[in-house]
Formats: sequence, C-alpha cells, structure tokens
Amino acid sequence: MTNTMASQSTKPTLVPLGLLLLLLGGCQIAPKPQLGHWEGPQLLSNSSVEAWSFRGDPAAHRLKTAHYLIYTTAKRAEMDALLPQVMEGALAQYQKVAPGTGASETPMECYVFDRREEWEAFTKAHTGNDASIYLQIRRGGYTIRDRYVAYDIGRYATASVAAHEGWHQYVARHFIGRLPPFLEEGLACMFEGIGWKDENLPRWNLSINQVRVQALRRAVESNKLWPLEKIIAMHAGEVVEENGEKVDAFYAQAWCFAKFLYEADNARFRPNLQKWLTETAYGTVYDPTHTHNRAGGPWNRTGVKPMVEHYLNLDFATIDKLYQAYLRKVAYDEYAAQWNS
Repeated sequence: MTNTMASQSTKPTLVPLGLLLLLLGGCQIAPKPQLGHWEGPQLLSNSSVEAWSFRGDPAAHRLKTAHYLIYTTAKRAEMDALLPQVMEGALAQYQKVAPGTGASETPMECYVFDRREEWEAFTKAHTGNDASIYLQIRRGGYTIRDRYVAYDIGRYATASVAAHEGWHQYVARHFIGRLPPFLEEGLACMFEGIGWKDENLPRWNLSINQVRVQALRRAVESNKLWPLEKIIAMHAGEVVEENGEKVDAFYAQAWCFAKFLYEADNARFRPNLQKWLTETAYGTVYDPTHTHNRAGGPWNRTGVKPMVEHYLNLDFATIDKLYQAYLRKVAYDEYAAQWNS
C-alpha cells in the first residue's frame, strides 16, 4: 500500500525532475559520496494492446507483456508506453533483492485508472467491507491478493506507485509465507525512486529515494519518529488514519530499515535479509508463533520481534541502536548526496 506519494523521478544523468533543489551558498561544502548505482533494462520490453471493457469506457484497454496484464483507462498515450517498461524493469529489481524466489508462468494483473473516481468505483466493487480503509489512501495505490490498483497521478508519481505496489504483488504471488508488513512496505519503498534513460528506459538505484529521505529528515527534526519496537509490529492499514506527518514518518522509517538491512555497513545484513526472504517465500520462515508460514493465516504481531532478532542474529536492543545510528546517517550525511545522485 502506498499513501501520500509525492512525484519523484531522478535521472541517471544526476538531474532530478519535478523537485526543487535549494542551493547553499557562502560556505564550502565537502563533496558528498555517490550513493549506489543506476541499473535497469537495456532494451524496451515488448507489449501489445487488447480490448477491455470498463463501465462502457471506449478508452479502456489491456496491455500485455511477458509477465503482466495491465488493465487501464488512461487517456494519455505515454502511459501505454511507460507502464510495461516500469513493470518489467521493476520485476528484475524484485528478483535481485529476493533471489531464488521463483517466477510465475501466469501474468500478474495491474489496474491503472485514468481518474480517481474510477479507482474509487473499482475499489468499492472489489474490496467489500475493507473499501473504507483503501479509500482513505490520499494519493497512491494498494495491492489486494496478487493484483494492484492505482490511478494516474502524473508520469513519474504513477511509475513510483506502480513499482512500489508491484513489489507487494510479487510477494503475494511468489511467497508462501508472510513478511512482516513493516519490512514489506520498506522494501516496496526501495523501488520507488526511478530514473529514466532517454525518457523510455527506467533505471533504479536502490540506495536512493528523495521523497522518503526528505520525510525521514523532517521526522527526525520534528521529533516525530516512531519507536522501532512499535512500528515493526504495525501494518499500513493501522497507519492510514494517522495524520500526514506520522504516515510519512512510518513509510520513511520502513524504507530506512529495509535499506539498513540491504546495504548498511557494507551490506553486512544483506545475506541475513535474503535468507529471511527466501525462507518466507518457501514457507519455512522462523516464527515462534507459527502463524507466518502461510500468508493466508492470521497476522500475529508478537512474532515479528523474535524474527528480527533471529535473522540478524543480534538482540533487539543492539539492532535498534545500530538502526538509529544508521537512520541519522541517512537523514543527515546522505541527505545531500541523495540529491546529487
């Protein structure tokens, strides 16, 4: 689930689009290190356009790619070119973060509507009693089972939402067990920051997310951070009713925690993370509550803290201390570098 997604796009040529960069003057600024690297598909993926019927809309159609069926009412022709490239490119990034999790032969379904009103109508018709929760999303999308539902909020923001929700969709399709929602949301946020090569080919740098790092910095400076022990046991549905600052802080901290597992201290914990993902995918995840080996089972928040300690092989107090130090490193030392990358 994504909420309050701001438009973001970072070009591999190091020129951010749609965002203002405040220029500092009058003092010498030490050079900031480059963060991560950009990668993505080298060639455009193939796609075809087929008929689809939605509420009598003559513009409704379905885009078919190697791994996706994208149902859309988008009126702008550029969306037909953008969405297949984003989804096929993002799929390769998902498989990089979670290697060995398999691949489905059945295409995954995505719904991207032209207007929020269409998105709301589809949501009311397909989510039953949970519709009121999803309709609280102010700007973004959601995933239910193994399909995601979004609407056009501009080229770059829509691409970010699609890549975020595509991770939830990938997990729902390929994982037998259940990831803690906080971790799944954080990993989803790592795929949001998309750059573009010649405006056609998407690029990802999993070290960078300009929107989330801004929110993280604001949360630190306004003392709005959630305690780690509290939010590791939360899910996005519990957050959407909070005020905007707390929602932004939740996603920013989730993103930072996923980034901490993926790359902190020269990727010290990446093998631990990948083991966690693999064992969850195969339904053999460590869980003393025995409730997360199957995704369809009941959610038990008490199992998350022991999971974190088990997979990082550290006590929670030590993990929290390391994470808090890393969080402040990202919010301050990496903040400017994010803009320069």
